[in-house]
Amino acid sequence: MEQKGYGLALLAGITWGTLGIISHFLGKTGVGPFEIAFLRLLFAFLFMFIFYLVTDRKKLKVAKKDIKHSFLIGIITQGTMSLAIYKCISMTSTTVGVMMVCLGPLFTAILSRIFFNEKITFFKTLALSMAFYGAFLVVTGGDISILHANKVGLFIGLISAIAYGFFPILTKRVSVEANMSGILMYSFLVGAIYVFSMADIEILLRSFSLKLIVISIILGLVPTVLSCSFYAMSLKFTTPTKAGIMSLIELPTAAIIGHLFLKEHLFIVNAIGIVILVLGTMVLKIEIPSKKTILKV
Repeated sequence: MEQKGYGLALLAGITWGTLGIISHFLGKTGVGPFEIAFLRLLFAFLFMFIFYLVTDRKKLKVAKKDIKHSFLIGIITQGTMSLAIYKCISMTSTTVGVMMVCLGPLFTAILSRIFFNEKITFFKTLALSMAFYGAFLVVTGGDISILHANKVGLFIGLISAIAYGFFPILTKRVSVEANMSGILMYSFLVGAIYVFSMADIEILLRSFSLKLIVISIILGLVPTVLSCSFYAMSLKFTTPTKAGIMSLIELPTAAIIGHLFLKEHLFIVNAIGIVILVLGTMVLKIEIPSKKTILKV
């Protein structure tokens, strides 16, 4: 069953990897980063709400005891991460912002140890190390000077990584019987309301068009609803740490999409980084049989 968890986490990373190119085209309509963050969460909520309104209205109801999960996921993961990552990018660079988010799985591993007593094994550590080094090569091409930035910007980027790392932790704490789809849907609404406080209404009104709506729908569906849904489902079959590492496949996905559609150069060193990152995710599948299992055999 754990293989299913790996596959779902992989799909989460691939769909999340489309975030950059879709946001790029949405930015062409005239909206800024905070407005993009707001539209992403708003249309994610609207898509899920309309979909379940037509197909399964039971999904629209969330038990009172589970409302807290929507607020926590919405404020910490959806809202705070969006605001922090875009603020980090505006103060430093896109490269630094992306690299800071890549630290998310590291915080997931630490938090999993605290909340779920999940062991940080040798192979998990190796997988994390390989994944981070591969991510570094993919994003920077091996040039560490690219990551030079002001301390405040790095601190805000660190907040985005912690917020991102909290998603699998908060999701894992939701009971199996709970309406996870409804919880996730309302977390988008909470996040949208939270981010709206930072958005510029005048820019939104001035940029309003059919093109903006269409791209916002795609942004809300693919790298938001689908990625979060796949990620949440993967946690039913595997641990938060493993799911977090597998989801880092988003970086190679984004790099390849950027190379094909945005004419961003993909050099040999970037390709090597992709290979190392993928190998890092494969290391997760290595398991040493316990002594009890060996004795039984």
